Amino acid sequence: MDDLELPCWDCKGSGEVTSEEGTLVTCDKCSGTGVILTTLGQTLLSFMKKHLRQ
Repeated sequence: MDDLELPCWDCKGSGEVTSEEGTLVTCDKCSGTGVILTTLGQTLLSFMKKHLRQ
């Protein structure tokens, strides 16, 4: 899947980061998924969403 997604650099793939208060919160960069879509991944996701709605 390296062509479609990369591990989130902010949470290092866990989906959570430590807040200023010291508690774990959902990572804003990846929305808690632990991955960031590449341009190719975003294009594929957009294509699938568009054509699966029909």
